[in-house]
Amino acid sequence: MRPRRRILGTVVLVGGVGLLLLLRLLVGRTITPDGGVELAFGLPESNVLAIRIGSSIAAVAAGAALALSGLAFQVLLRNPLASPWVLGVSSGAGFGMMLAAWLVVAGGGFAWLGGLLMGWSGLPAAGGGALLAIAVVWLLGRRIGTFDPVTLVLCGVIVSATFAAGIMLLQHLVPNGVRGDLVTWMMGRIPEVASPWLLGSVSGLAVLGLVLGSWQARGLDAACLGEDEARSVGVSLDRLRNGLLLAGGLLAAGSVVLVGPIAFVGLLSPHLARLLVGPRHGRLVLATVTAGAGVLLGADLVRQLVDLGGGRLPVGVVTSLVGGPAFLWLLLRRGGVS
Repeated sequence: MRPRRRILGTVVLVGGVGLLLLLRLLVGRTITPDGGVELAFGLPESNVLAIRIGSSIAAVAAGAALALSGLAFQVLLRNPLASPWVLGVSSGAGFGMMLAAWLVVAGGGFAWLGGLLMGWSGLPAAGGGALLAIAVVWLLGRRIGTFDPVTLVLCGVIVSATFAAGIMLLQHLVPNGVRGDLVTWMMGRIPEVASPWLLGSVSGLAVLGLVLGSWQARGLDAACLGEDEARSVGVSLDRLRNGLLLAGGLLAAGSVVLVGPIAFVGLLSPHLARLLVGPRHGRLVLATVTAGAGVLLGADLVRQLVDLGGGRLPVGVVTSLVGGPAFLWLLLRRGGVS
């Protein structure tokens, strides 16, 4: 990529995210005197503005974490279609949260275990589910003495579907009063008032991932070329793969706890960043973080603008409506159809 185009892409990316952030702070919905809800544009009162700022910070943190997780899995598998959603990590984290919630509400002798898993805002439950999904995919996808990225992706799809079935089973088992809250969380929601500890933890994970990814940029570049090329320049592939697996799982788990199992953000953000700044990870890691923040901020803005009569759309619905066709386009393009 030419330097001029790269600089222009960086300006477009940063400027776009800044514009989305500004619009998110200015756009919202207010209650009319007759009890209805209407779209409002402008600087709100200080208490409303504080809520919008908190919601925007949550969207930026979760979007950055999901984007870095997607980039980690795409480098790990040398497959641009890999993501936490495709590999079953998001579903595994969601299953962990649902299992812990069911243990709590079901009572009995295992209620204490559910309470333990739901501690620290549910991070142990989501992290355990994500790591379980990673372990299953890794064990199923490894051939004897070889590392097969294609098999890992196929196993990830199977694991994702299995965990999704488990989530539906747990939704059926919980009481009706709890089921609605769980279903809302499963569709994705950006909290207006998030736990400071949780928000700080997810933000810290994203910052740590950004620092480590930038530090290992040359190794990530070499890993994308192939095993022989990576080893010829001194990259320890086993250590790098283990690190990418762990980092991708923890980043996805943290975002799931904060905003729910939102799909496609981790898939699309690295592609948007590559389109604007090129494939070199020295620039791509930071651009991916920025793109992820912009994608989730944009989805949150869309849900503020669109009202189909049943209230604001869940943010996960917005990302899926956009991400589904985009994923199909990437798949067809990769296969040489377009």
